[in-house]
Amino acid sequence: MNENKAPIGRRYKEVPVKSAIPIWCAAAVWVIAAIFIPFYSIWHIIIIAVISAAVGITVKLVLPKETRQVEVPFASGNLALDGIVQEIDRANDALESVRANIAADSPSAADKIYGIREQIDKIRQALINSPDDITSVRRFINYYLPTTVNLAEKYQAALQAKSEGENAKKTLSSIEAVFDQIKLSFEKQHDALFADDVIDATAEIKVLETMLERDNLK
Repeated sequence: MNENKAPIGRRYKEVPVKSAIPIWCAAAVWVIAAIFIPFYSIWHIIIIAVISAAVGITVKLVLPKETRQVEVPFASGNLALDGIVQEIDRANDALESVRANIAADSPSAADKIYGIREQIDKIRQALINSPDDITSVRRFINYYLPTTVNLAEKYQAALQAKSEGENAKKTLSSIEAVFDQIKLSFEKQHDALFADDVIDATAEIKVLETMLERDNLK
């Protein structure tokens, strides 16, 4: 069974994770001081404040630095392309969440979702390489992609319900079967994005051959 698939072409950065431990340690100084020291003088307060701050800073410096990965939003400068890519990424993330949640109970369906995600990544990269193709994927973005996510989430809900009834089994079986059709349709969508490129390349080759022949260079 396929493991988690890293999203193609997506960038991440490490950001520090702030810990509350230094604050708790600094606050603990006040609690301990309140037990043993009578706050009769302003100097008592000042001294404890200094100690509390020193403890907080020291703990912060001593604690190991923790970080987490944060995705860098896709930004090409083309607002239409950026919006489409972000929609694709949200859908692909939702599919990965379902895949991870059902992998143990239904590895075959998880593998099929993995295959669908591969095709989505290919379409994503094709659009980035050729933003003019955006208009040809409107139905894919507005209908097929969200419908696929919806079906995957329904599959997860039915699977997690642990129902032994015939209706639940029928739902799981029918949705898993349609995953194969979805993957095939996404493959065709990806191929279609290259149709115009093939036509353009063929026309350029024809023109080149004609010119070479005219100039006796063929």
